[in-house]
Amino acid sequence: MIHSFHRRWPIRRMTRAVIHTVGCLVGALVVWPLSGDATEWFWPDTALLNAPSPRQNAAGIYDPIRDRVIIFGGRSSSGDLDDVWELELSRLYWSQLPTTGSAPSPRHTHNAVYDERTNEMLIWSGRSIDANGSQLHNDVHALDLATLSWRQIEPSTDPPVARYGTAAVFDAVSGEMVNFAGFTERGRFDDTWRLNPATGAWREVVTDERPGQRCLHAGALDAKGDRMIIFGGQRGNDALDDAWSLDLRTDTWRSLPSLPAGGRRFPAVAFDARSGQFLTFGGERDGERFSDLWALTFDAPADPSKARWHMMGEQGAGPVARDRAVLIYDTKRHRLVLFGGTGTSGHLNDTWTFSLPTPTAILTPDGPEPTSLALSSIYPNPFNGQVRIQVRVPGSQRAKVEIFDLLGRRIRRLPWVAGMTTITWDATAEDGQPVATGVYLVRLQAAESSVCRSVALIR
Repeated sequence: MIHSFHRRWPIRRMTRAVIHTVGCLVGALVVWPLSGDATEWFWPDTALLNAPSPRQNAAGIYDPIRDRVIIFGGRSSSGDLDDVWELELSRLYWSQLPTTGSAPSPRHTHNAVYDERTNEMLIWSGRSIDANGSQLHNDVHALDLATLSWRQIEPSTDPPVARYGTAAVFDAVSGEMVNFAGFTERGRFDDTWRLNPATGAWREVVTDERPGQRCLHAGALDAKGDRMIIFGGQRGNDALDDAWSLDLRTDTWRSLPSLPAGGRRFPAVAFDARSGQFLTFGGERDGERFSDLWALTFDAPADPSKARWHMMGEQGAGPVARDRAVLIYDTKRHRLVLFGGTGTSGHLNDTWTFSLPTPTAILTPDGPEPTSLALSSIYPNPFNGQVRIQVRVPGSQRAKVEIFDLLGRRIRRLPWVAGMTTITWDATAEDGQPVATGVYLVRLQAAESSVCRSVALIR
């Protein structure tokens, strides 16, 4: 018998009624709302019992027929891997799967997509590093999820140049795998390709507008919206913060809002089909890894300008900061599953789930712009040094931003704000002296309305 002792890290567990003027008036109560949604990260001990070896840059899919996650490959401290593992989602237990047939060679930073028409996992691209040097791949292999037999899909037309650090999804309507960009021996590309796995035919899609050359980005499929969404990556030495969508019916790229928290290499992404939102966790920029979870929501799916980012979890309130992880959306349970990656201690093999909030309202495409006062994001949270506070003030109003301690004492007044803007607090009081480690409240007030959120300072 397996005994499970689960660990939960709450993101938001309660509100408190207090009498200080810090709070936000709701009816007859003064409430302190804590940052984030009423959801939590969950670390199941069952996933530790037979977990895959620690690794980075693996790739995985959700198998809806057998209610499981499947991962392949990645890179461990001893080199590249070619093993296949399943995570049973009903009990969150890992098992290695024995396979037969023509398997892909050991590799990392490859792509995995699910072909729902044939019930296969497709693996393509990637990089291998051994004593002979580095090798890039452009081969495609399919794993039959019923028989666990591999077969290689031989190209019937010229394939894309070998690459790694690309993004791919499977378009079930056309029956094609769609791929964008990546790093090759000739540098970074910005090309879009489609593969028909039934015939092995590759074809390049030429578009007028495109996201630009990059690698180390990530992509996810919005099946209902008929689009592929990509985010982040690297160009030159810069981590990218932009997001784009590819209309899978017209092969048209459209720009989406950039992540307010800045660029990321090796982010882990997934698409929440129930709520219609694109999710990204962690990543790396300038040597710093992150543990924040962001959602890109679409008030009007047909209008990318109506898309908005918001933070869903507190940084540091669950998995350790990491990049190169695998993130999967569990359709049946409306949650995310996170595995592996690289943190400050090295390669990881922990498994986490994040229960997503159930949507309670849907804005129609023709609905009005939001008119409410909002603290859109506070990032990073917790922070050490400076924190960026993104606000939204409706109409022509001006609002003041103030920082309070938990006793209700105002310790800092920040500049007045209007419209949508971001201001910075440097963790100092009115007299310019640094404030102590602890939890503080940020209050945004305009006219007779106010909102507030908590922020944690760690020195």
